[in-house]
Amino acid sequence: MPQNIPTPHEIEELKKASSEVKIFTFHSEEVAKQSEPGQFVMVWDPGIDEIPISIAGASPEGEIEVAIADVGDCTHSLHQKHVGDLIGLRGPYGNAFSLHAERICMVAGGYGAAPLRFAAKRAKESDKHVMVLEGARSSAELLYMKDFFDLGCDVRDATEDGSGSYNGLVTGLLEEVLASGEKFEQVLTCGPELMMERVCEITRSAGIPTQVSVERIVKCGCGACGSCDLGGYRVCKDGPVFDAEELERTEFGNWKREKSGKRISIMPNAGALLSTPPSQFTPEYEPLLKTEVCGINFANPIANAAGFGVSGKLLYRYAVAGAGAVVTKSVGLYEREGYPNPTFFEIAPRSYVNAMGLPNPGIRNYGLEIEDAKYAGVPLILSIFGKSVEECREVAKIAVKYPIHMLEFNASCPHTDFIAVENNPKLLKSIIKEIRSIAHPIPIAVKISPNVGDPAGLALTAEKAGADAITAINTVIARPTVPTLAFPLLGNPTGYGGKSGKDLTVGGKRVVFALYKELKIPVIAVGGIFSAKDVIEYAKNGASLFQVGSALVSEGIEIFSCIKKELNAYLIAKKYKNIGEVVGEAHRK
Repeated sequence: MPQNIPTPHEIEELKKASSEVKIFTFHSEEVAKQSEPGQFVMVWDPGIDEIPISIAGASPEGEIEVAIADVGDCTHSLHQKHVGDLIGLRGPYGNAFSLHAERICMVAGGYGAAPLRFAAKRAKESDKHVMVLEGARSSAELLYMKDFFDLGCDVRDATEDGSGSYNGLVTGLLEEVLASGEKFEQVLTCGPELMMERVCEITRSAGIPTQVSVERIVKCGCGACGSCDLGGYRVCKDGPVFDAEELERTEFGNWKREKSGKRISIMPNAGALLSTPPSQFTPEYEPLLKTEVCGINFANPIANAAGFGVSGKLLYRYAVAGAGAVVTKSVGLYEREGYPNPTFFEIAPRSYVNAMGLPNPGIRNYGLEIEDAKYAGVPLILSIFGKSVEECREVAKIAVKYPIHMLEFNASCPHTDFIAVENNPKLLKSIIKEIRSIAHPIPIAVKISPNVGDPAGLALTAEKAGADAITAINTVIARPTVPTLAFPLLGNPTGYGGKSGKDLTVGGKRVVFALYKELKIPVIAVGGIFSAKDVIEYAKNGASLFQVGSALVSEGIEIFSCIKKELNAYLIAKKYKNIGEVVGEAHRK
């Protein structure tokens, strides 16, 4: 298991490798012993940000080496550090390169040489033939060249200014090498995306299996938030290393995402930021699990929780994996980048804390994701938020134009720069009435937390205002700190965030029990659902639908099919005709 919480480490060595890059060396036996070539660590500069950095080397003695280019606010701050300063590390994360061939060509661009240096070392330890082709603007910017030579690699360089051996792009050098008759069984590449896209074109034509290390904005590092989405893949967990074939139906080489999740071109004037549409999916018919809530038919009552993925392609993957409905990221009127990292990490097994800060592309930019998600063939629930009646009115006006089945109003995020709406029942009542007047006949669920003193009373207020369902519970407010630094771990300026996972299971079931007892509208359960047992207990307490969040991190996307299989077995064994018979059973004893 990776080290999942930012942990202070001293900088043991620091040296300049090029005009832009410094090499940082740390000692961490826990991280080093688990590290594989192609993986990355999250590097935290307290008070500034936390960023993903590829591992350039890891030794059996516990030495970790990373190469950091001065290309942004956090990296610039890191470049001002000195030996002995403390920097936070967690990881390693992601997939590694698979070094299965005997003759390997590694194509590096700029500081993309760092993970390939680690890969080359492992390959040479197994006596593999390795040729390294490295490109940069000038010879002064070539990274790890001596290391590659010392490892016994066949090393060739390409520079754009002609100061190296080959005058031109490294992709031109690759073409020249292949044309000369060199044979390779595998190509690994890391560097600028357009360079790697061209490498894939060349190797596809040559029939050489290729692995690509892709860079995207990473926030959580563990597959929770979906900020690093690439065609439905989470780069932090499903990558960063991909087989070239996996990338062919993604936006690789065309567009990427801002911190908000909004799509942006990799190349200027690249045209529409469209994705390749997935094939239409039809969910499995499951008579024991089929459910009707608010007039909507669900093939099964299991969905993801809001916040676990910004992209429509990832929501589509959830449906294919077995989800009976999908819930979007919470989307507001305006684009928001959210807070600096750390924004999500594990504080104990299956227990997490986050302070994402509601990053989202804005409701006007979200139509592209809805278009992708609708191919999932399951009910689509659009989560929305706003801090005023006016904001929510504008969000709702745009939201109802999308092909959605339900709205979920997030009244309870505990770590935004504005007070959660649930803390002002009068405002909540006004917002629900306004959304109801616009959204009819689309049903509205209101998501509340246990951070208020009387969740049942708040839910009654929402019901009277026109809510069609209540989603409970949102995360519990928390403020984790680093004891050695007396510094908050989360990037939220206040240090506050929301706790999720197993810590919410008992409290969530208690709140759902109280809500079912008081309300006439359905309850949607969320909070600490990791198994069919949790679903059954929530159902007995009164919930009709069930949203899975943290389990997507610890158990993976397969959690949907696992829960369904266990639920079917339970219902058959107990001779239930449908899961609806379980709902509210604890109140009938």
